Amino acid sequence: MPLPAALAGRLKAPIIAAPMFLVSNPDLVVETCRGGLLGTFPALNARTTAGYEAWLDEISGRLSDVPDAAPFGVNLIVHGSNSRLQADLAATVQHKVPLVITSLGAVRDVVAAVHSYGGLVFHDVINRRH
Repeated sequence: MPLPAALAGRLKAPIIAAPMFLVSNPDLVVETCRGGLLGTFPALNARTTAGYEAWLDEISGRLSDVPDAAPFGVNLIVHGSNSRLQADLAATVQHKVPLVITSLGAVRDVVAAVHSYGGLVFHDVINRRH
């Protein structure tokens, strides 16, 4: 499968640094993107939505000075048990995060919200239904 147009020519290799729970942070994301690979992190690694927004500001700000940086992405848990989903999604849309990786489901409203600003959505597939 070819890379989506939004990523074509923006990556040194078609590699996504996985959004690792409790490990991925702004420093890892920024340095991955500076290296030409797609850096990601789970939104829930920032312990609150306000913290998540601060991370988005920091990542965007640090990458704005690097013209050839690869885009970054965030992992959103879309399962009903994630009480932060709507607030984190609103922050994601406001910051126009280039890539969203959904986990534990595929929610049409999340996809539509990300597509509304031209963002990409990848799904972390956990079973045949997804």
